[in-house]
Amino acid sequence: MSTETSTRPTRDHASLVSYAQIGVYGWVLYAFGPSVPLMRDDEHTTNALASLHGTLFAIGGIIVALSGPRLAIRLGRGQCLRMGSAFTALGLVVYCSGLPLQVTYLGAFLLGIGLGFVIVFANAHINAHQGTAAPSALAEANTFGAVSGMIAPIALGIGVAIGWGWRPGMLVAAIATIILEFVRGPLTSFNDGEESDYAIPERTPLPRRYWLACATLALLVGVEFCLVLWSSELLRARTGMGAGAAALSVTAVVAGMAIGRATGSVATRRFNPEKLLVFVIVLALVGFLLAWSGSNPAVVLTMLVVTGCGVGMHWPLGIARAVRASGNHADVAVAYACALTGTSAAIAPFVLAWASDSFGITTAFAVIPLLLIGALILVRVNGVPFDASSAAPTDAH
Repeated sequence: MSTETSTRPTRDHASLVSYAQIGVYGWVLYAFGPSVPLMRDDEHTTNALASLHGTLFAIGGIIVALSGPRLAIRLGRGQCLRMGSAFTALGLVVYCSGLPLQVTYLGAFLLGIGLGFVIVFANAHINAHQGTAAPSALAEANTFGAVSGMIAPIALGIGVAIGWGWRPGMLVAAIATIILEFVRGPLTSFNDGEESDYAIPERTPLPRRYWLACATLALLVGVEFCLVLWSSELLRARTGMGAGAAALSVTAVVAGMAIGRATGSVATRRFNPEKLLVFVIVLALVGFLLAWSGSNPAVVLTMLVVTGCGVGMHWPLGIARAVRASGNHADVAVAYACALTGTSAAIAPFVLAWASDSFGITTAFAVIPLLLIGALILVRVNGVPFDASSAAPTDAH
């Protein structure tokens, strides 16, 4: 395995800007989650109709992911990241407009496009720029996202408590994206390794190992989006807390994610990433089962923190794993991985919402342990060694 020195991230200007953009992504994503049930209450609609915001949000990200490789060739990562900021700001304004659902659906879709640009190209930039330090750098970058995401639901909850509503807590991110573009610097600083990324012919299939790694990541992302969108409803149903207080459930999950990513950044330098991924999946599963069965607010919140500690490392470990399995073609690997994970992010929370309307929110949360168990099985049957820079041709499909 690589030494600690070779896996220590380089924190130059371009890397820190990508870290900051992932921080904005975290704020918006983890504010968006609790905003959906709050909007549902405002509009007096069903969980399924409210959840369509999350579905359209995910579809926007899927569109970017599927077009990502061609966009990177035509525009370069730097320009794509700037477009991400523009779509994010516009989507936030439309989503928070207070207009009918048809308009807020559009806002969620535009927001998904904006954050799709961020998650595809910021992750691709960090992977290509950091080399063997990518798993540790991704954990650091996603710590930024987790910390900002931990604060965002508190901002929404405070806004609801003092009578301002939840919208100001989201609109502050639109301001942040504009400021970020003034400090970005040369766009060419984000284009590391693009030619080598596309050295494989467009029609050459990626290895089977890569697609199974993406399927694993998709299941894990489905877990994260279910928790982000609906954990507040679990807390309300199990403990009787009010809407503003229940938004703290997302803070609990994201606080755990911040802890997991902060410790995980160090752990990835010392432990085999495959074994570490198995550990964090099991940790998330145990934590959620205890939260799901609890009724005391302190116990449920504590177990949601534990769940978040596991969930926090799913994305950085999973996306670095997918890139390794692809033969280190960062843009292509991240783009297609984001398309699959975006599909999961669109479907899993909607299935949970539909099930909650039909069977109750507590029963509906069975979706989460099923996803985690499925991911654990895939990790065990499809190992991706840390030094796997390419897969054998016989693995392609």
